Amino acid sequence: MKILAIVLIGMLSSSVAWADEEHVDPSTLTVSARGSIQLSPDTAIVNFSVETAGETFEQVVGDNRDRMQRVMNALLGLGIPEERIQTTSFDVTPKYALPPRRRPDQPIIHEPPKILGYTAKNGLKVEVRDLEKVGAVADRALKAGANHFNGIQWIVRDQHPVYLQALAQAARKAKEKARILAQALDVQLVELLTVQEGGSHVPAPRRSFAKANMLMADGAAESSVPMSPGELEVEAQVSLLYEIGPSAGMTDIP
Repeated sequence: MKILAIVLIGMLSSSVAWADEEHVDPSTLTVSARGSIQLSPDTAIVNFSVETAGETFEQVVGDNRDRMQRVMNALLGLGIPEERIQTTSFDVTPKYALPPRRRPDQPIIHEPPKILGYTAKNGLKVEVRDLEKVGAVADRALKAGANHFNGIQWIVRDQHPVYLQALAQAARKAKEKARILAQALDVQLVELLTVQEGGSHVPAPRRSFAKANMLMADGAAESSVPMSPGELEVEAQVSLLYEIGPSAGMTDIP
């Protein structure tokens, strides 16, 4: 019985090895394509900050609070809802006196650094959905007390439907690319094996600083700052993996 078992195991092992040797991976073709949709932004994110300096903590914080309140009131006066005005940061930094110079023969004296004053900086982000008001928002905020204009970001609030359009465009391009390659290589597209979706990408347009900084420098001579949102591009990528075989005449993609 032991001899029979050994013989059977040997036969089974040989059979498995023979099956592995006969297995051949199918030939494949991989194609990728990108789809892109251009669209105009529907929202602007305008960033400001108010910076104040003084000798005492209370003075600096109070002055900053008053100036920021004037900026808030100006924005509310333009019809910007309060929930679309957000404080992004608030920092108070002490300014220290430089330590006195010490001669080599003088002993080292450890003393706490002397504070000369403080600087407070309050950041503000404003979401503007009426793009006709973007210039007026920059103008009013700077006139009301904001002394740093930190740029504008143009966005689309709901990018998902546009991304789906770009995705469908990418899939059609990849399918057409596979068909053309199969014809050129004289092979047949047998079966679509895998579909891989790439990530979306929305490049941010160039930010504009020059007009707003000019407005602060020349005493707000203009009634509003002209702003141009330009266009955004939503991108999607698709990769297709096909099994291919010998050509049996021209065939369409399955």
